[in-house]
Amino acid sequence: MFDKINRDKVKFERRIIFGYVVTGLAFILYMPLAVAIGPAVFFIIVIPFLGGGLYAAHNYKQIKNLSIAFKTKYLPEEMQKIFSDGKYYHNRGFTEEEIISSGLLHKQDRFASEDLIEGSFAGVNFKCCDITQKDVRSNGKSTTVVTVFQGRFYEFDFPKAFKYNLLLLQPYNYRPFSGFTKVKTENVQFNSEIKIYAKNEHEAFYILTPNFMEKIMYMDKKYEDKIVFSFKDNRLYIAIDSRVDHFDLKAFKQVNASIFEEYRNELNDILDFIRILQLDLTLFK
Repeated sequence: MFDKINRDKVKFERRIIFGYVVTGLAFILYMPLAVAIGPAVFFIIVIPFLGGGLYAAHNYKQIKNLSIAFKTKYLPEEMQKIFSDGKYYHNRGFTEEEIISSGLLHKQDRFASEDLIEGSFAGVNFKCCDITQKDVRSNGKSTTVVTVFQGRFYEFDFPKAFKYNLLLLQPYNYRPFSGFTKVKTENVQFNSEIKIYAKNEHEAFYILTPNFMEKIMYMDKKYEDKIVFSFKDNRLYIAIDSRVDHFDLKAFKQVNASIFEEYRNELNDILDFIRILQLDLTLFK
């Protein structure tokens, strides 16, 4: 199984390198040829320059298709071992409106969502998927596409709604929120690690018990200051800006049995959120 996949990947990877080499040579040769030939060199160079890039992009797409076929076949098998009622959809995810309404992310120029997993554990329903947001920035002379968020986004449902919205963000996430008040606890370390924005201060302290704050700090350390939380209505949202395209086969990285361990680790993250944060206990009921 892995031998064939790796042979196919190597074929596409070599083509990617070839495409980049063609583009690079066209770029390097442009100035010397421009001096020797003049402006007409543009029409000579533009074809290999653009063609090489397009050829490389096409073969990246081929690896993506290979990845989709692989994870569609094997990821559900791994998921069923943990969540018997779990469902997986490689081409589905949250809508951008759902993401923005959580309060954790702002609307950006480009948005993509895939690899939706949904199921339940210990009476807690959940959904999660990969999210990518990109911002197109222009200074009038050049345009740059910047990845603002790339990672996993989770939603956990509860039988009872929270009375007021609560956001737990990283210090670098600070931005003004209409109707939110910045709250501090008596835990100095927590205040330095996590910024609290609440619609109601009393509700914030109802959720943020000393025990629960310890668990939040544990998760914050585990995910290296890249995790944020939102309590809204009857849902808890969690976003992790890992800058990783989860579950996919990676270009220029050999595929072996360890990918199944990666799948299990990602799926067990869902269990960790429910177990460690004790989302199934009466605190949230």
